[in-house]
Amino acid sequence: MAQRIVYWFRNDLRLNDNEAFLSATLTAKEIVPVYVFDPRLFNNTKLGFRRTSALRAQFLIECVTDLRNRLREKGGDLLIRVGEPEKIVAQLAEMHQADYVYTSKEIAPEETRIESSLSKQLKVNNIDIKLFWMNTLSQVSDLSFPVSKLPLGFDLFYNEIKNILKVKQPLPEPSHIALPQDYEAGIMATLVMLGIDPQEITNQNTQIESLHKGGETEAIMVLKNYVQNSADQQTASNDLLTDSLLTNWLSVGNLSPRTIYHSINDSAIANAEQLLKNMLERDYFHWTLLRYGPRMFKPSGVLHIFQQRWLNEKHLLQKWVDGQTDDSEVNSIMQKVASTGSISSAERLQAANYLVKTHNINWTWGAMYFESVLIDYNVSVNWGKWNNLAGVGAN
Repeated sequence: MAQRIVYWFRNDLRLNDNEAFLSATLTAKEIVPVYVFDPRLFNNTKLGFRRTSALRAQFLIECVTDLRNRLREKGGDLLIRVGEPEKIVAQLAEMHQADYVYTSKEIAPEETRIESSLSKQLKVNNIDIKLFWMNTLSQVSDLSFPVSKLPLGFDLFYNEIKNILKVKQPLPEPSHIALPQDYEAGIMATLVMLGIDPQEITNQNTQIESLHKGGETEAIMVLKNYVQNSADQQTASNDLLTDSLLTNWLSVGNLSPRTIYHSINDSAIANAEQLLKNMLERDYFHWTLLRYGPRMFKPSGVLHIFQQRWLNEKHLLQKWVDGQTDDSEVNSIMQKVASTGSISSAERLQAANYLVKTHNINWTWGAMYFESVLIDYNVSVNWGKWNNLAGVGAN
């Protein structure tokens, strides 16, 4: 058994069905759990808005606060730091003489670059990093084809996978967490510490009482209520996963895909088949990012369609962002997402269509704005859907 493992929380802010964290607690005598707020994620983009809006940042702070409270209930704690994770985690591992760093595996280019940088810094001190894939219903090794042969289009993927899909049961949360005696937990990050003026929330005419609360505790309650009240939630939506709002907590890992899957599957709720199909579509976007990498973030998209020319008209983008277009319905949607961080799947489609198909504005700009404001932002899903809408994705 290892003496000590540093556990770096990323988009897995939960104790239930967290294979990586559970494995760490069963492998080492002591665990050093840490979450690092990366200031780079809150800087302004080249288009003038924050990469992560104040509302989404506040939701994240709530998620991390809840995680710290849950860890403390089990005898542990969560070290909070602000800075570059690849440097801070390596420093903590050296300081605590850790045998390993355990963390969840990400696949977007920036996240994998940080993983690689961390791994190199750890090797200097002969510390290994172990990565766990926990973002989909199953592992890439469970697919009936190599990811390089990923079917081009979700329908083909769905028909290939639906009858052979096997989703493991969720894992329990650790019963107890032992920390080393000499640790400095640090104070919880605030908006100000992340370079964000809290007035940015007030300035959006936000109705605070209408906002969704972050954290695994809230997520478990929301999922339970959704399952229990499903008979009263009949809807014709093709994207129940988004419209159920479960994606708010799924995006940061307050809920695992497997937990949602088995909660839905075991309860035989209304529209269960559609919701489970949406879960597989989410998986497909992850496999698409794994397959195509940086191509997903370029105007030519995963299909490399270079002949399509997009307009880089910032004043038209700004009118869209500000809800000051010549379309009153689109304006209402854009004002709603700015003040709540949440809009329905139909509203997302309507707003995106206006930007891309009415004005031919560079679709990556729209994707960047949704990345900023949507509480349920997920890199694979957001960019995959914008690829498809722009006609450059693997529909």
